[in-house]
Order: sequence, then structure tokens, then C-alpha cells
Amino acid sequence: MRTPGPLVLDALVWLVFAALFVGAALLVKVAAALLGVLVVLALLLGLVLRALRKRRARPRPPR
Repeated sequence: MRTPGPLVLDALVWLVFAALFVGAALLVKVAAALLGVLVVLALLLGLVLRALRKRRARPRPPR
């Protein structure tokens, strides 16, 4: 029969493993969310720059 010491140690190892696994999963989700935000910001910046370029490229009416 096993003594309580190894059982407690096994439980502790499993708890640490579970915590690391959940932490890694959360880090992956956060990284994916940040990547999505960066892609959206890059697209918006491209649209703004395109609009500014079109506005500047229009010929000015003569005075």
C-alpha cells in the first residue's frame, strides 16, 4: 500500500502540470487576440493612409 507522502507528491505534480497547461493555453489565446488586434490596426492604418493619399493627389481648383 502507498503511503500518503507519494500520493500528496503525485497530486502536487498533477496540479502544477494542470496550472502550467492552463497558463500556456491562456498565453496562446492572448497572443492570438493581440495578433488579431494588430492585423485590424494595420488594415485601418492602410485605409487611412490611402484616404490621405487620395485627398492629397486631387488637383486643387484654380483661384
